[in-house]
Amino acid sequence: MSKMLSNRHYIVLQLTCLLSICLAHDLCAQEKDSCLAGVYITQDDFVNNRMSHKIDTKADGFKLDFSFPADLLMLKIVKPEGTVKFAPGTIYGYAECGKIFRYFQGGKELNAQEDYYEIEEAVPGLVIYSSEFVSGDEIFYSIDLTADVHRLTLNNLERDFEDKPAFISEAKKLKKSPDGLATRDENGFRVVKVFPKDLTKTGVR
Repeated sequence: MSKMLSNRHYIVLQLTCLLSICLAHDLCAQEKDSCLAGVYITQDDFVNNRMSHKIDTKADGFKLDFSFPADLLMLKIVKPEGTVKFAPGTIYGYAECGKIFRYFQGGKELNAQEDYYEIEEAVPGLVIYSSEFVSGDEIFYSIDLTADVHRLTLNNLERDFEDKPAFISEAKKLKKSPDGLATRDENGFRVVKVFPKDLTKTGVR
């Protein structure tokens, strides 16, 4: 691993790899007969996998819910003794039954709108998301777990990965397929499979 990686980047790398393994093998649920849920209050909680307000949503009286339709992004942790509400922007993300979601406040020119984004796949240097509420079937990405979320478009990839011409060349080929850059097969998203994996060349940004 490059000596240029900071401690923070190393932590991001570790969690990114962990998330990829969890999502691929459904290992995030800690007990066979439970469905754990909770929130990540801060960015540091998220990258260090420190969940707060943990509940088992299979247990009677416990659930993670949203205030739809009155306030779409208002998350609620419901327990028999009461309900705790989290307005959009007051938490960095949440987890439910092995799925991990990240809040993003929205970017310039509606490149990605305010929403919770589910991590679909993650490798060092590229995280793929789907939109939980706002953007339908569109696919998004970021370069790590703390960077801005962008729509998965060729223009965006060319801007963020201009130093990776081989990857951009493969992305251009994918764009010509029926599902474009969102093409996936039984092994996952093709854009992840063609992303360079050599950390001495890609780093974690």
